[in-house]
Amino acid sequence: ITEIIVRALDLADSVVVADDIARTGNTSSASVPLATHRLLAEGRARRGDLALLVGFGGGLAYAAQVITLP
Repeated sequence: ITEIIVRALDLADSVVVADDIARTGNTSSASVPLATHRLLAEGRARRGDLALLVGFGGGLAYAAQVITLP
């Protein structure tokens, strides 16, 4: 799903995309905060950066928001 979203948004190669699901698997509602934490901890993103968060759930439920990273 992540790769499909990246292609659909036609993101530049310089845009950092979390790949946490490949390491931790589907952690349900914790997926987005875990991926955000890993990006910050690894230095791939910095405090104050803008981030597009997208989450998917059962029944084709989804949500997205843009935040400033803490």
